[in-house]
Amino acid sequence: MKRMRRAFTLIEVLVVLGIIALMASGITMLSMRDSTQGIDSARHSMMTAFYMARTTAISKRTPTMVIINKGSDITLRLRQVGVIYRIERENAYVGWAALDEGFVMPEGVFFVPPEGDFSSFVKLGKDVKQEEIFYSTFNDIYSGSNSQISIKEFPSRNPQPISTGSGDWYCYQFSPEGLSMNPGALVTLAMGRQNNAGIFTIDNPMRQIGFIIRKLGHTVPFSGYDEMEEVFRPQAVESESSSGSDANKEGGSDAKKEGEPGTKKEAVKK
Repeated sequence: MKRMRRAFTLIEVLVVLGIIALMASGITMLSMRDSTQGIDSARHSMMTAFYMARTTAISKRTPTMVIINKGSDITLRLRQVGVIYRIERENAYVGWAALDEGFVMPEGVFFVPPEGDFSSFVKLGKDVKQEEIFYSTFNDIYSGSNSQISIKEFPSRNPQPISTGSGDWYCYQFSPEGLSMNPGALVTLAMGRQNNAGIFTIDNPMRQIGFIIRKLGHTVPFSGYDEMEEVFRPQAVESESSSGSDANKEGGSDAKKEGEPGTKKEAVKK
């Protein structure tokens, strides 16, 4: 019998290459979707923590805190979040206890620290500019609350003392009435890769998302990076869109868009 050898035709090669390309793009799209879902899920969990802190403060008539780990454990740093509340017995201070186990954000998602601490925990990718970062804030100057605490163990249901002013945890506080002690503060989450030393790198500033804390303790989320820019950097947004038509500036649909961030602008001031 004659052995016949048949070479691949150009069409067959192109078909195979096309299938490989489709598979690769599908994997990439799934990866991007999963990562986006990760940061959205983390924000939802973070906002839930603020909700639980507020409702616990009101129901127990006691101060509460949302705390974010900034300690030496790089597997938890800027990713572990919890709620603690103050315990008193017979009108005497006993300590602070964890409301529950808290949660850890998905890998690659983290709390963006305030500007003063940023370089200690995060660095910027090659093409990322400093002005593109939305640092988390505390707005605690007027309330007199502390943005950092030290607590020996978390989570622990056993009351324990805390020290304020410094420590391994950032904190956002609520009064016994459920009012925020950080009104107008911005809580930002970002996506980034973490090295062996625990330092995060932000390669894409657009992958930041956050919310504002209102004086009454409610949280107001942003739809995305673009809306955060509209609220905090309106002049930059206006300069970028100045080449657009005057009709867009005067149109009813744009007026509606401006009205939505306006609510958040007011929240920042309060």
